[in-house]
Amino acid sequence: MCYADTATNADGTATAFCYCGWQQEHATPDAADHAAETHQRDADAAEAEFAATH
Repeated sequence: MCYADTATNADGTATAFCYCGWQQEHATPDAADHAAETHQRDADAAEAEFAATH
């Protein structure tokens, strides 16, 4: 399971990141929030699919 989060940078941009090593830079904190949520949701879905087939 991934746990994604965000951090706002001093210049107003934001970084979305996860303990799994995934990271993306975004122009706004809202965009970073969306990316973090999407990353976490996609990772959860992939893990659920794997568990259902194995």
